[in-house]
Amino acid sequence: MSDERESPQESDEQQADSRSAVQDADTLKAISELVDHTAAWLRQLSAAGGELATLLRLEWQLTLGDARRMLLLSLLLVPLMLFTWLLFSLLLGWLIWQSSGQVAVALLCVLALHVLGIALLLRQLKRYRESIGFRRTQAHLKRLMQGDAHEASTADSRD
Repeated sequence: MSDERESPQESDEQQADSRSAVQDADTLKAISELVDHTAAWLRQLSAAGGELATLLRLEWQLTLGDARRMLLLSLLLVPLMLFTWLLFSLLLGWLIWQSSGQVAVALLCVLALHVLGIALLLRQLKRYRESIGFRRTQAHLKRLMQGDAHEASTADSRD
């Protein structure tokens, strides 16, 4: 009869073995979940990186298009500006000299015309320069970083 009964020591060992098996199963399950979450996070990171790379490529193409247009405009403006300024300066100076009889007044009006033209051209170049800047890519990256910071703070509060 004593063989059929388990000794208290054997019973404790079996309980310890069963607890160890349960802990091992829980550990394996936790590791499996961690691997799954990490893989999902890496897939999301890869997708976000792909989107950011695509957005960067598209904005680069837009920027190059704007740069080409700026260069073409600049090249076209040079000869046109020279001849136009020459003709307008002569015309304006001659008209003012004919009406006032004073050369100084005619020269000041021609100078004002030159300054106005330069101001308009500088304003146009400033507008084109501001359009170059990868605004959409920077905004997308900022949203991604804010989302990561939000997720990190949420994860920290859960820990």
